[in-house]
Amino acid sequence: MDLQLLGIRHHGPGSARALAAFLESYQPELILLEGVEDADALLPYLDREDMQPPLAQLIYNPKNLQQAVYYPFAAFSPEWQAMRYAQAQNIPLWHFDLPQSIRFGLQTTEASALEQAAEQLEAPALENQSINQDEIRKDPLGYMAKLAGYEDSERWWEVHFEQYDGEPAALFAQILSLMQELRKDMPHQPTANGIIEALREAYMRKTLRQAKRRQFKKVVVVCGAWHTPALDLSAFSEQADNALLRGLPKVKTAASWIPWSYERLSREAGYGAGIVSPAWYSLLFEHREEAVLRWMSRAAQLFRAEGLSASPAQVIDAIRLAQATAHLRGQMLPGIQELFEAAQTLFTQGETEALALLRKRLIVGEAFGEVSADIPSLPLQEDIDRQIKSLKLKKYRQSSEALWLKATKSRPRGGLDLRNEFDREQSRFLHRLCLIGLPWGQEEAQTGREKSSRNEYWQLKWQADFALHIIEANTYGNTLLLAAEQMSLAKAKEMQRLEDLSNLLELVLKAHLPELMQQLLAEFQHRAALTKDVLMLMDALPPLVQVLRYGDVRQTDLSTLGQLVEQLLARVVVALPRAATALDEEASAAFFKAIIKLHQAVVLLNEEEQLALWQSALLQLGEQKGLRANLQGLALRLLFDQKVLPLEELAAKMSLALSLGQERAAAAAWIEGFLYGSGLLLIHNQSLWLILDQWLSALPARQFQELLPLLRRSFSQFSRSERQKMLQLAKHPPKVEESASKESRLEAWPEELEKALLPFLQNILA
Repeated sequence: MDLQLLGIRHHGPGSARALAAFLESYQPELILLEGVEDADALLPYLDREDMQPPLAQLIYNPKNLQQAVYYPFAAFSPEWQAMRYAQAQNIPLWHFDLPQSIRFGLQTTEASALEQAAEQLEAPALENQSINQDEIRKDPLGYMAKLAGYEDSERWWEVHFEQYDGEPAALFAQILSLMQELRKDMPHQPTANGIIEALREAYMRKTLRQAKRRQFKKVVVVCGAWHTPALDLSAFSEQADNALLRGLPKVKTAASWIPWSYERLSREAGYGAGIVSPAWYSLLFEHREEAVLRWMSRAAQLFRAEGLSASPAQVIDAIRLAQATAHLRGQMLPGIQELFEAAQTLFTQGETEALALLRKRLIVGEAFGEVSADIPSLPLQEDIDRQIKSLKLKKYRQSSEALWLKATKSRPRGGLDLRNEFDREQSRFLHRLCLIGLPWGQEEAQTGREKSSRNEYWQLKWQADFALHIIEANTYGNTLLLAAEQMSLAKAKEMQRLEDLSNLLELVLKAHLPELMQQLLAEFQHRAALTKDVLMLMDALPPLVQVLRYGDVRQTDLSTLGQLVEQLLARVVVALPRAATALDEEASAAFFKAIIKLHQAVVLLNEEEQLALWQSALLQLGEQKGLRANLQGLALRLLFDQKVLPLEELAAKMSLALSLGQERAAAAAWIEGFLYGSGLLLIHNQSLWLILDQWLSALPARQFQELLPLLRRSFSQFSRSERQKMLQLAKHPPKVEESASKESRLEAWPEELEKALLPFLQNILA
């Protein structure tokens, strides 16, 4: 058997070019490719014209979707070229790496299985004790790059191998020789990673022996360069390999092709086999001789489109600069680092946004793959694909970047108008995807003039791992509608908090699942009837009010929900005064937030009866004894904002809360609650400002410093302009009107007191 060991760099364009040339000249009878046997079933689909890389093989355990791996490929990946060559020449190709079914099996019984395998490994004595085994094993290419004076192993490999322009056979011979030298004193270590590597290479040798027995005359092995020395059959015992592989656990796996992207292929996406510059590697593979010129020309076009200066003369100068830099660094051709530096110097002058655009478009790239429609898919996947097509969302799925739905130049955030039936259908579809755990669209908060109950703003970005979510969701139903309903019911049964259930109700409304809505409402009513926790009821009400307030735009019958909100609010109003007494600091903070949220919800609901009911509860809190001061101050503030509490009455209550007979800490807490939201209250109501001034003026210096952190926290929530206006009021206090009563009249500050207090006030208001 004539065996050719071709060591490659995963996703290496030079390796791919050399491999393609070698295969054409050598004409092998069999190709053994580093890849898991589980992917063999995916090979027949490679001849489909609509299979456009980048793509990935998804291998997973159908009974445990936590066990899943991706093996991505681009057109410039040597593995992809090997697979396409075998398909075109109609010759067999075997994936000969350790099957993923065994690796998943080892994960379930890892300790015992790996320990048993470790006993079969023999660690040979080292001839060279000076080598750093750990460093080589962790990153062999990085080790060699460091010896050669490179900080980046990818750059070193690109210069010495990817840019190689000689005979392919000579290139692969050099790689094999290099790896043999690196590995000759490298025993397998009895660690989990070391044992897995030993198992993989033993399995490769086992498959290689099978090919030899089948009497293939010309065999090519395509694998990662590091593994090539381990495939010398004369150096390893067949008996030892079989003993190492005997009795390994195994699980059943499934496989599929899924679209990938250059963004996910890049190292920035967090994949171990990723590369820094997919777009540049694609150019090197397709147009090696013209890669530098094409890249710099595209950079100039990109900058001109952004309104930056990029003339033909600058392109020529940038290419010359990149070439000169490469020669100074001892390289045959400029790499992406030299090109980027030259473009930065000649075109951008260091402009951050332009450099980011350059990295995104011409270094990482925006390519997104497509899989053939012939590939078997789950019913749920087919239903989702059908709706994506009918709702005209396909272009958003094919983009590698986040896009605003229906964005235009005049409306960069786009937006759905829920009065339009087609827009409502798009909204329902995206919300249903969220319900099955597939957040393709992220609904963004509305701001400014865009804020409306009839608009939604979505940003869409498809992720490769959504394939796993669809597989899992398919167990709940074969259509998106059924899966969303069944998954939501399952989630509802697991929820312990009413607030979570009410948030789910809001999503179900937006997804337009009326039957499920009624089921969840019945479940909510049942749980709410058994709940005595007032805080839990308060937290659950705001999402329900959101549903009730905006449900009419979605054409949903919410009469039952309206009755439920009315009942829950009545229960809260009755129970809140007692529940809010005798609270510790942590519980008080929780009630503080809950009161604010519920108040905003009731105001949003804008129902006269419910608003009056809630205001009655706030009045009780404002008068109640034994209530923590921050809650009392908050209740009075909310009543005043609603014009329920007159200014004169509020001033009297404020004077009482800040009187000398009150504890200083309680008075400061009252101020914190009272000043919630905005400082305009004090700015526009000078009588309240004077009361606060008088209280601060009377504080002893020691107590003032003790209360300073609390006071500063209260004032820090105001805008800078509000704080500046307050500082001016502190410097020039308002005069008391002549009509003010003698009891409430305040004299102007003495000049000495003003000088003493101003530094402290500046600390609060700064």
